[in-house]
Amino acid sequence: MGTPNDQAVLQAIFNPNAPFGDVVGLDLEEAEKGDEGALEDLERAVTLSGGRGRAARQSFVQRGLLARFQGRDEDARRDFEQAARLGSLFARRQLVLLNPYAALCNRMLADMMGQLRAPSNGR
Repeated sequence: MGTPNDQAVLQAIFNPNAPFGDVVGLDLEEAEKGDEGALEDLERAVTLSGGRGRAARQSFVQRGLLARFQGRDEDARRDFEQAARLGSLFARRQLVLLNPYAALCNRMLADMMGQLRAPSNGR
C-alpha cells in the first residue's frame, strides 16, 4: 500500500516513538529518490497558505517528518516548531522526541513502567 516513502511517513505518524530505520522492507535509497515530488507539493502548500492555517500546519508537520526521515533533524525541528505554533500537538510531541534528554527520560520512564507492570514471579 503506497510507496516505501509513504509507508515510512505513515510509520512515523502512527508510531512516533519508533526509529525511522525500523520500517520493514524499506529501501532507504529507493525512498529518498524523490520521484513523487512530495516535498515540492509541501513547499507550495506552505507558500500558498502564507504559513498560516490548517493547511500550513499539516504541511509543516509532513515536511518535518520527511526531514526527520532523511536525517535532517534541524530542518525537522524548525518545521515542527512552526507546526506547534499553529497548534499541532503531534508537532509538539515530535519536538520532545528530538530533544535527546527528553527522549532518554521517556525511554527510562517507559522501561520503569514496563517493570512495574511485569508479573512478580510468584510473589
